[in-house]
Amino acid sequence: MTARDVTAAPCGDVSRAHLMGVVCAASGATAWSLGALIIRLIETDAWTLLFWRSASISAAALVFIVVVNRGDLVGALRAAGWGAAIAGLTMALSMMLYVNSITRTSVANSLILLSTNPFMAAMLAWVFLKERVPARTWTIMSVALFGMAAMLGDSVGGGTWLGDMLAVGCAATFALTMVVLRRFKHLDMTPQVLMAGLWAMALTFPVAQPLAASARDIALCAVMGVFSLGLGMVLFVRGLRFISAAEAGLLSMLESILAPIWVWLALGEEPRPLALLGGVIVLGAVAAHALLSARPSSKPEQVGP
Repeated sequence: MTARDVTAAPCGDVSRAHLMGVVCAASGATAWSLGALIIRLIETDAWTLLFWRSASISAAALVFIVVVNRGDLVGALRAAGWGAAIAGLTMALSMMLYVNSITRTSVANSLILLSTNPFMAAMLAWVFLKERVPARTWTIMSVALFGMAAMLGDSVGGGTWLGDMLAVGCAATFALTMVVLRRFKHLDMTPQVLMAGLWAMALTFPVAQPLAASARDIALCAVMGVFSLGLGMVLFVRGLRFISAAEAGLLSMLESILAPIWVWLALGEEPRPLALLGGVIVLGAVAAHALLSARPSSKPEQVGP
């Protein structure tokens, strides 16, 4: 399958296509969640980490696109068009804003504000794509936001207004990325992953110190870039062909829920009971959404050109 040959899901089996989108997006967010554990093992500064991680994402995406499109890289980029470049830029900005947010405000503040992403995505998709969000999705997103608030509990507070605003900017740029990808859902937007990596490399290079990183840190950044961020982006982009921007935003919350679990299992940092309760609430909301999505639907969704 090439970037110019994206087939539509059969009209008679829309619920299965939608469920496939949910699974892809959830799998992508799960892959992202492993990044927090890897970051804890890296000793270099944040900007250098971002540079090498972005370089790894770019290299992996380049190989993937060339193989899938049988060497026709230029054709794949042309087929994806300017949408891939814009989505890549907004994704790169989102990654950079996240790093700067968590260094200027509390992690709890950042995560709570990032949890507004599904609502931002829903509003932007409604304004620009006329994409309506069912009442049940609004309800589930609200429950998930409550679960995130419960998870963080008394950790909220103590941040700075600048860090908080950067977190809001991160949520907004990620929401915008999903809306752009939804706008071009009839195309193979995998080149967006390559563009995100290239944009992030260009933006972080002036402040990064690539040559100062150890071989160990570069290797860990490569693992994170290829298997966590890179693979996660590819899966998430594929999933967005079949689900709404609001649903994608909801599923992206899995990253914040699962990340501390991996750190707990690998490094022994046990989360507070309230954090576990909040995580259960969010996971329950996401699971409820997945089960409701599996119900048969009589309205076909247009996913092809």
